[in-house]
Amino acid sequence: MIGLRADAVVTWHDGVLTIAHGFGAQAARGLTPRIAALLGELPGALVHEDDLAERLLARGGSSEEVALLYLVLDRLHQVLVHTVEPLVRVTPIARDATFRLPKLAPDDTVRLSRFALVRRSDDGLILESPLSRHRVTLTEEAMPLIAALARGVLVKEAPEALAHLVAAGLAGDDLVEDEHPALRAWEFHDLLFHSRSRVGRHDQPVGATFRFRDETPPEPALKPLPEGPVTALFRPSLDEPSPAFTTVLEGRRSVRSYASALTADQLGELLYRTARVRAVFAPTEGAPYETSSRPYPGGGACHELELYLTVRECEGLAGGVYYYDPLGHRLVGLEARAEDQRAMLAVASMSTGYTAQPDVLITVTSRFQRMSWKYAGLAYAASLKNVGVLYQTFYLVATAMGLSPCGLGAGDAELAARTFGLDWATESSVGEFLIGGTPGL
Repeated sequence: MIGLRADAVVTWHDGVLTIAHGFGAQAARGLTPRIAALLGELPGALVHEDDLAERLLARGGSSEEVALLYLVLDRLHQVLVHTVEPLVRVTPIARDATFRLPKLAPDDTVRLSRFALVRRSDDGLILESPLSRHRVTLTEEAMPLIAALARGVLVKEAPEALAHLVAAGLAGDDLVEDEHPALRAWEFHDLLFHSRSRVGRHDQPVGATFRFRDETPPEPALKPLPEGPVTALFRPSLDEPSPAFTTVLEGRRSVRSYASALTADQLGELLYRTARVRAVFAPTEGAPYETSSRPYPGGGACHELELYLTVRECEGLAGGVYYYDPLGHRLVGLEARAEDQRAMLAVASMSTGYTAQPDVLITVTSRFQRMSWKYAGLAYAASLKNVGVLYQTFYLVATAMGLSPCGLGAGDAELAARTFGLDWATESSVGEFLIGGTPGL
């Protein structure tokens, strides 16, 4: 059975049939008004092609019009919904979606793509993959077949359903991903994240949709301060001369050994120059949420990133765990278990291949709702870009100050949430950075 996406809009003007949908439009010429009227009934409907032909004949269509109908349906295959009742419904979700039923031998074995996933949606269970330009809606009757596809299913066991899954790019008898050098290098979660946080391979909203605007208020620009003792930090003069930018840029490198310990004044200067809040702005019509200005840029001026410090050694500052208050430019001491503090530093050391014994670990967290309240599709991707921007800011300022910077590529989000007293889903670690004193040899 075939149909059109429920959101498709079919128009007929000056002999041109246009089918518009969320990710583009397709046009067909040379049709008759009767064929155009039939196609206009397809959005949200499902019908056998032969039944469409019968309707056309019943409305006075000729045999030539029936042949033309079959021809146009073949040419419109990339925008048609295809179903195998009562198992699967295949819906195109990208501009370049193509759907051609393959010729499979009865004894061919079809396997599910390793990039395929099943998840719940408003329409029920759906099967999708970052390699596919289609989404497959599943019924409960289809689940045994999907489960069996993990090991492989003979085509003769479910020829029509398997042909549709292969045509949708979700399964195959000879999967290209098994041999393609680039696809073999991709991990499942990385490819899914890449494809879904950019446009082109899906039909979901992406960008500043403000999807929660009418449901929940936006998160404030500044999170409430945790309770704990407060330590004021040194504020440097911004008028003092600094090294030439090229000198700093060319001198930037990761340093994992220290000739001397970091001082509290140096730590204060680093945080002041990199992460303080310079100003907070009230909501506006274009940005209906609080925004802030900081030394590093942030998508939508959301500045969702927060900083926590785990200190082993810093001259003038007691060892412990701290939250950095970017507006007050001060540290708030947190109650953390000694074993968690040691574990944070141990994980950071492990991330350097045990080449560093961290003095000060800066953990970067993200208040995810600051981004997702505004952005759809790309909220987490944008937050990671912001982490990269902050890393480079740390690197350049630390280099200019003669300190030892080192960005890390991994961390323990569960451990960080426990150490800092955070809810993992609300605010979680997304980056780690080491700061030491004078670089060692």
